[in-house]
Amino acid sequence: MPNGISKNEEMMKKDWTIKKLNEICRVINGRAYSEEEFFQSGKYKVLRVGNFFTNNKWYYSNLELDKDKYCEEGDLLYAWSASFGPKIWHGEKVIYHYHIWKLETNNYVDKYYLYWWLQSENMIKQFSSDLHGATMHHITKSLMESLDVPLPPLEEQKRIVAVLDKKFAQIETLKTAAEKNLQNTKQLFHAELEK
Repeated sequence: MPNGISKNEEMMKKDWTIKKLNEICRVINGRAYSEEEFFQSGKYKVLRVGNFFTNNKWYYSNLELDKDKYCEEGDLLYAWSASFGPKIWHGEKVIYHYHIWKLETNNYVDKYYLYWWLQSENMIKQFSSDLHGATMHHITKSLMESLDVPLPPLEEQKRIVAVLDKKFAQIETLKTAAEKNLQNTKQLFHAELEK
């Protein structure tokens, strides 16, 4: 085989296609808010980029919006301003902020395959030189929608997802064990110092 490519790799790639992101999913903007629309309590939590990653302080809204301005359990989201990345939402129904997109996939792509691809180095390379904004970097919707997504057949997508899920679960287990070992080492060190 040329260039060291195995027959299996060559056959697999023949079945793959490349589609623009907007051909395999609908990219939906969240809602922009004015300060007067945020409350300390209310009917719906408002998912902002900070909550998306680390911030546990929530604002609320009582607004009733179009169905596509809410995210619910299992929705695929993408933060596109200041901090970037995908998330599968696990939680109650919330309103998502303008700096987050909801990605509604069609039957070309497995949602979880797209989630893993959105974290890949190849995806990041496609837009890293085109970030906009002097003080707060962001990705434009048109750039996001024009990204090239490599797509194997659906069954292969699901196989890839299963492998990645398993490997990352193992990594999390190892991280947890390493953190526990580090904590035990610190406690032992302090105990020895006190002696």
